[in-house]
Amino acid sequence: MISKSQIIVLHTIKHSDTGVVVQAYSNTLGRCAVYYRSGGKQNKNLSELHPLNILDIITYSNQGPAMPNIREMTPVENMRSIVTDIRKNAIAIFMSELLTKSIREIEPNADLYTFLSSSILVLNSLPKGVENFHLHFLVHYCKILGFMPLDNYNLTNKYFDFFRAEYTNLYDKVGCFTERQSFLLHNILTTPVKKIDNISCSGAERADFIKSLLDYLSYHLGWNLEIKSLPVLHEIFA
Repeated sequence: MISKSQIIVLHTIKHSDTGVVVQAYSNTLGRCAVYYRSGGKQNKNLSELHPLNILDIITYSNQGPAMPNIREMTPVENMRSIVTDIRKNAIAIFMSELLTKSIREIEPNADLYTFLSSSILVLNSLPKGVENFHLHFLVHYCKILGFMPLDNYNLTNKYFDFFRAEYTNLYDKVGCFTERQSFLLHNILTTPVKKIDNISCSGAERADFIKSLLDYLSYHLGWNLEIKSLPVLHEIFA
């Protein structure tokens, strides 16, 4: 059976010497795996299977449990900026690992796919504010997953309680963001992605904020997200 779909590449796993298994998120299949047979002329296309590339693909599959095979693949857009800019590449690796470990549903989700693909295109074209993009993405990723933080921030309610997903006037070091983190969350929620260069924070503040936000997301997902690419990301944006 021949099928057409669009995928976001998350990561690849080498399969002996014959090809690679591509873990991806699809507009028609949700979380999925497809197989790309390499060798000969096909090897030139392996470079297209980098994290967060968006591909239009044609697959074929036989009856049975075997995963679909990619017959043709075409990039939706040139992702040169993500590949060549060390900052954007580090963010892409972080995002792909995050998506791999947080998305388990195999059913398609049009809103999630649209959010992810549009975010990737913004990252690829973003001229400034790159150092804050992963913060903005993670906050709005929580929203699209249904864990939307209630932005009731004010001078009284200035601590974000991640158990209740809203701001409170009482600080609990176990379940609350610090005052600075809480303000940063409010700032990100109210700042369009193309103006994130206006958000001022240090490398240390970014690292602390990401850790707290991953704790928040882990709590609401119901499992712990251990993101191994974070140290590299923090080093680049220190």
